Amino acid sequence: MSWLTNGNTSVRSGMPVNSRDKPRFSWRRKLVEAKQAKLEDSNIAGIGSKENRSLAKSAAATDKEIAKAGRKVGLEVWRVENKRTARGAPDFGVKRVPTEEFGNFYSGDSYIVLNTYRPKDPQTKKVLNKLAFDLFFWIGESSSIDEQGVAAKKTVEIDDLLDDAPIQHRETQNHESKLFQSLFKEIKYISGGNESGFRRVEPQAYEPRLFMVRSSQRTTRAVQIQCLASKMNHGDAFVLDSGVKVYRWVGETASPFEKVKSGMLQCNIVNSRNGRSRKAEVDEEFWKILRGSISNVLPADQPFIPKGLATEDKGGPGSRYFGRKSIKVYRISDAAGKGVQFTKMAEGSSIRYSILDSNDAFLVHCDLGVWLWVGNGASQAERSKCFPIADQYIREHELEKGMPITALKEDQARTNLLFLSFFS
Repeated sequence: MSWLTNGNTSVRSGMPVNSRDKPRFSWRRKLVEAKQAKLEDSNIAGIGSKENRSLAKSAAATDKEIAKAGRKVGLEVWRVENKRTARGAPDFGVKRVPTEEFGNFYSGDSYIVLNTYRPKDPQTKKVLNKLAFDLFFWIGESSSIDEQGVAAKKTVEIDDLLDDAPIQHRETQNHESKLFQSLFKEIKYISGGNESGFRRVEPQAYEPRLFMVRSSQRTTRAVQIQCLASKMNHGDAFVLDSGVKVYRWVGETASPFEKVKSGMLQCNIVNSRNGRSRKAEVDEEFWKILRGSISNVLPADQPFIPKGLATEDKGGPGSRYFGRKSIKVYRISDAAGKGVQFTKMAEGSSIRYSILDSNDAFLVHCDLGVWLWVGNGASQAERSKCFPIADQYIREHELEKGMPITALKEDQARTNLLFLSFFS
């Protein structure tokens, strides 16, 4: 695999970088591809530079939506707001998502998710009296480049506000990591942007939505599909949200997980409406909305599978099962004076943690995703190339386009039990 070199990159002296002079962790300005669109083409080219750091922290402290982020244990979610001024000019920002809406993700939006927790001591396994953070950047499949750019900018501001303490993760719709999924009781994909949400219309004018609740090897998710009986099947569970009435229909061979999750989804929708909706039994109106009857429902072994779930087997272990034999380690380094080079270092089940050099950055690939390890002495060029290199690695190896990418600074990696488990 070949990489473009940076002609402006100078050869390092080989001396460790003083932490006070350490360049800003700038891979965040190029975070993701979504629908073939690259963030480097957006309006965030300057994000992550050393001179931008103090400005970002100052901006975070004055933004009422994020100023109090990470002050206590718990989950916080923000959605990018695609607003316009009175004159029609773009006026993007982020808005906190109410707790009752956690797990609802609009395909046309981008989100920021911060999980604040108390970590355990790697040796004693006792909970430490300090806060730790996982900071996620989630991209809907039809989220615009501008929205992604705003989410990236605000992610930087939150990270600066918390003094570089968060571990950062890139997440994309239909390809979320298990860690991300574990934060929510359920994940529900809704078509369009949040401006199409229920609270903006009266129940009588609400456009019905049909959700397919399906278990896979990774999780149980609710995915919005066409409101047609012919899109349903006897092996899954379904929730029809018609506005005033919220129906639940369970296939004959649906799994216990699907039965439970569909019931929870029905209750959560009703409870979020403050008395404007109610649970309803399947009736003639149910089938009328779906333009069919039970005779149109597909057999369990011939289901319609929505986009994003087509590559997942239902139940049981699959291709995402973790195996140490699959681990590969690559060095990201400009020490040779020929720009940033990407070199394979090792592959197998007996790789030692000591292979990671503080003077460089590394890409570690296993079945759980792609990990970026950034040494304390890594150069600015190495740091800035990490995410673009990870994206190109995923493309050239024909991995899942939305494969999770997690970036760890060296000090963070020393206490990350999952990352440490990859090595002998």
